Amino acid sequence: MKTLLGSRLSGLRKGFRAFSRKVSDFELIPQNIGKFSHMFSEEMKALHYDQVKIDKIGNVIGRVKGYSNKTPIVLLANIDYASGLKDGDAGNKRNDMAAFKAGLLTAVYTGALLKTTLVPLDGDLYVCCVPRMDNCDYGIRHLFDNSLPEKTSRIKGVILSEPTRGNIHIGHKGRFEYEIVVRGKVGAPMLRNRGVNMLGAMFPLINELEKASRILPHNSILGDSNLNIKNVNINQNSGLKDCSEFKIVIDRGFVPEENTQGILEKAKKIAQNIYKDEADLKINTLLSKEKIKTYTGVAIVAKKEYKPWNMNSHDPFVLNSLEALRQHRSKATLDYWKKIVTDGSYTFAELGIPTIGFGAGSEDDIEDVQGSVADNHLEKAVLETGIIIQRNIGLPTFGWSSDEI
Repeated sequence: MKTLLGSRLSGLRKGFRAFSRKVSDFELIPQNIGKFSHMFSEEMKALHYDQVKIDKIGNVIGRVKGYSNKTPIVLLANIDYASGLKDGDAGNKRNDMAAFKAGLLTAVYTGALLKTTLVPLDGDLYVCCVPRMDNCDYGIRHLFDNSLPEKTSRIKGVILSEPTRGNIHIGHKGRFEYEIVVRGKVGAPMLRNRGVNMLGAMFPLINELEKASRILPHNSILGDSNLNIKNVNINQNSGLKDCSEFKIVIDRGFVPEENTQGILEKAKKIAQNIYKDEADLKINTLLSKEKIKTYTGVAIVAKKEYKPWNMNSHDPFVLNSLEALRQHRSKATLDYWKKIVTDGSYTFAELGIPTIGFGAGSEDDIEDVQGSVADNHLEKAVLETGIIIQRNIGLPTFGWSSDEI
């Protein structure tokens, strides 16, 4: 099967590399995400996917039909973009090619490889390009809740086309964004003593949060939790007479031993303890949300939360995938993401669908603005993703020659 897939991949190489350059050169900002998504849907059609559509939220869904539809697999890649980017900004913010475009290319051409090879599959393959903005997972939720025709219980597994250095990843820490809001009358003693405008009043809380960040929980598999102050807002006219307000926005990574509600309650207690003598100050903590208008015109309010997840290493979907990979490349291992979050937070942590991650590149590439993922590494990821899918839902081909398949 490796030989058959490899020979057919060579026939796709010219088109793959041309599309790779086209994708790499595309500067993705909110104003042109529609054009970017349609570029992928048109490529799927040109590659003869059996069905291609874009749903109302902007998910691009390509279908490669199997010989039956008993055990479908979903191959996911993200279209990531930031709400604040404008023309000329994208290339300076991060290496888009390594961050997510490599995963999109791998996913789309894996579907094309299996289609052109006519590998007999005991289930359909759905290749989905899912929009995700500012760590809001609105795309994946709509995909599984509304757009995929398959019931969750029938899906054999999900493959996340994410950077894994060519190994199989089976989990990561959770991540969410929350706000600590302190509001009070200008006449409060602390405000009078610290300059009335709350600028001085916020420093004790920031200092205490920095102390708390040094003693966060640790998980033996997924690593340390982390806390980063993302933004600080001071509003001297918060809508009520003689009131001021400041807001501290926290980016929080957390391990399975924690949960978002407990973290919010602890943050509130820290703030309440600092301002315990200020009766006129009101303190609240809340999960951050983002108002999103998709390029298809749908308005959404999405929360900024990704749950931690950790697949069992002995799950059949994991074992089959690892065995297929090791037969092709003996040193393949299981591992976990240490920095990024993925749609496994929804597909496995919430829906319970067996989920693995596999792809070219590494997490560190995301921070390397000048870096890239070479085409030959992407082609290898296409081949090996195809091998993983064939092992999990491929029909036996004993007695068949490559000419007959």
